Amino acid sequence: MIYVFHGDDTFSANEAVAALAEAVGPPDVRAPNVSRFDAGGFAVNAFVGAAMVVPFLAERRLVVVQGLLEAAAGSGGGGRRGRRQPGEGLGAAAGLPQALAETPDFTDVAFVDGRVTLGNPLLREIQALGKERVEVRSFAPLRREELKEWTRERAARKGARLSPAAVDLLAEYVGPNLWAMDNELEKLAVYRSGEEVVEAQDVEALTPSLRESSVFDLVDALMEGRGDRAMAKLQALLTEGAGGPYLVSMVARQARLTALGQELLRLRVPREEWGPRIGATSDFVIRKTAEQARRFPPQAVGALYRLLVEADLAMKSGERPDEVALAELVARVSSLRGGG
Repeated sequence: MIYVFHGDDTFSANEAVAALAEAVGPPDVRAPNVSRFDAGGFAVNAFVGAAMVVPFLAERRLVVVQGLLEAAAGSGGGGRRGRRQPGEGLGAAAGLPQALAETPDFTDVAFVDGRVTLGNPLLREIQALGKERVEVRSFAPLRREELKEWTRERAARKGARLSPAAVDLLAEYVGPNLWAMDNELEKLAVYRSGEEVVEAQDVEALTPSLRESSVFDLVDALMEGRGDRAMAKLQALLTEGAGGPYLVSMVARQARLTALGQELLRLRVPREEWGPRIGATSDFVIRKTAEQARRFPPQAVGALYRLLVEADLAMKSGERPDEVALAELVARVSSLRGGG
């Protein structure tokens, strides 16, 4: 069987590959019967050599190919219209469709890629082999309710029980990045081992994304000129152990993301494309950045960034203690907002 696993949810795609590997047999049997190739340096002859070998002490073989469909799309043949000769535009994968057609029934082949369009030249060649031989699965990021259900089930597999409030917090602040979510669930399962239910406060204690939430609140307060609230947020973060330079760097990072978001709004870039553009994977971060980009004028964002640079220099040079520099920052931003 030939599988094509593609999409932004790389965690689920990797789990699908892991399930195929487990079907080969126990770990000691898998080693000689599972072969892996990357798009870089891919050679059809090497693929054929791996796919045609009779399984060793097993019923099946598995060949995993990573990133080849995306590489084929960038090889010059993916965007052309009209009739195309077989194998045209496949780059290093030229000759692979014929090799796949001759692959024995005992070999499973799994292609694993990011987002792939229906017009991808290699995908079309693979699909031409017929539905009885090819299975294509797209892994899109989970929607909110799907994510909550996945989180509950994944936690249960790790021996942890989550309260509804804990599930809601994780879905809100970690978002559909399942690699990050799985890591947080692993920590929570160890933290609350046994029969204890994981509560919202446990999530707050162990999930670093919640500190990002406080930073967003701090930026909101600063940009809106709410000095008292901004100072309260600063004090809370300092009490939790965050250093002054760290806080300034986090707020500066968010000011930079907000400025990038304003540029994306100007260019009318769809929200689903924001993540790679601003370097964020968390749905929460992307959503909050979009909100702040809409709410605050670009001049205010630029002014905040300049004042942050000054505060950072004051702290790092020892010119002023952290708390004094931060208090001065809050006062200057608030007065700037009030006077604008």
